[in-house]
Amino acid sequence: MTSELKVDKITPASGTNTQIGEAGDTINLSTATVTLPSSIISGQTELATTPADTDEFLISDAGTLKRIDYSHIKSSPGLSFIASATTSTNIGTVDINGCFSSSFRNYLLIFEYTPSSNGENPKIRFKDTSNNALTSSNYGYAFSGQDFGGGAENSVSTGDSAIQPGQGTANNENTDFPAISGVFHIINPFSSSNNLNFMGSVLQRGNNGEFRQYSAAGRFALQTQIAGLQFFFGGGNVNNANIKVYGIVDS
Repeated sequence: MTSELKVDKITPASGTNTQIGEAGDTINLSTATVTLPSSIISGQTELATTPADTDEFLISDAGTLKRIDYSHIKSSPGLSFIASATTSTNIGTVDINGCFSSSFRNYLLIFEYTPSSNGENPKIRFKDTSNNALTSSNYGYAFSGQDFGGGAENSVSTGDSAIQPGQGTANNENTDFPAISGVFHIINPFSSSNNLNFMGSVLQRGNNGEFRQYSAAGRFALQTQIAGLQFFFGGGNVNNANIKVYGIVDS
């Protein structure tokens, strides 16, 4: 049976709900424009917790409505950008304050910088929650590697006042930027009951023009909350730098 009803408005009787169709019927709106009030969403009870993996959402897949489970769209382990610092003019230190917190246990540091004068040793210090550089002799590190000619290259210490990720870098007049670059995985910097540990790799151009690569590991042997970073050289200024910090998302 086919029939057609054309009206401008259907109003339910006062105090009742209007029902269209019965269980098992198909209501076809595929060729119509349907306007829904915003209260169809805002009028619902708020989900006060993180959605369960089996909670479902509606999506349009190339014009076809489909459902998708939350498990397919929730955040996956990855990187969360936190802070950066750059300079293209001479400056004594390049600082990033407050980049470490209790939000993450693991961090990824990507850095590159170049000195203003030749033969300077690169330095990295940590900073406390008051943005003060930590200058005590609690930095231990081992940067072990080779230059591109096969010669051994090492920068090691059991009790330095800063990390030295290389030695004798070429200045901005003798090399294309950067003179030194690296990647560190920094573990648990904001803990007040653990020592900070880090590991990574570094590429450096020496003041004699040779390139050097290092595998790196080290620690800051003092149980204190570390919140920031400071980059500088043993002499002269930082002429050029580009530094980024990311939190590593666990789940």
